[in-house]
Amino acid sequence: MAHRGYLRQIGTPTLIGSVVLLICALLLLGAKVSALRNSFAWVQRADDVLVQLSEVETRLVANELTVRGYALTDDPVFLTHQKSEQNQMATAIRKLTALIADEPLQKNRFATLRSLVDKRMAHFAHLTSLGPGHAQDVAVAIRDPQERTVMRAARAQVITMRNEELKLLANRQAAVAARSVRAYQLAIGIVVLAFVFAVLGFAFVQMGRGREE
Repeated sequence: MAHRGYLRQIGTPTLIGSVVLLICALLLLGAKVSALRNSFAWVQRADDVLVQLSEVETRLVANELTVRGYALTDDPVFLTHQKSEQNQMATAIRKLTALIADEPLQKNRFATLRSLVDKRMAHFAHLTSLGPGHAQDVAVAIRDPQERTVMRAARAQVITMRNEELKLLANRQAAVAARSVRAYQLAIGIVVLAFVFAVLGFAFVQMGRGREE
């Protein structure tokens, strides 16, 4: 009689343990699904950052071409285009600021880029503020070696940020993939263990009942 009671005492907790293990496996898988969703969000964020970096580079080049066009033609229409380019650059910088806000490694690089862009755009704004009839003055100013250095540094910083963003994304994706594999392996192990516990618990309960009969 005592032996039958002992079997029941073992069987019931074992069955309960199998259910608990199964719940743990489900929770673990749920956590990994959430991590994968975050991974997709990182991909989208990286895409957005790359788009805005390309926009900054495009606006830098377009702005310089606009100023050069004015220097060559003395056509006031280029002055209007330059103001438009400034507004588009401001929009790109604003969007990039928001995207970079939660990434400490990129924030420092972006601070450098923004400083270079602001300096270059301020120079262009000064040139075009001279108004019509100053094309020759503008032509002389845009050949300044120091200003050319700023332009090259700005574009180089865009490339650096682009490469680092891709590297950050690759590292995050690799880490998520590695954790996911470990989590799935652990979940499978837990499910197998839960099945074993369930079989043993059911067997113990049945053996206890059989002896009573």
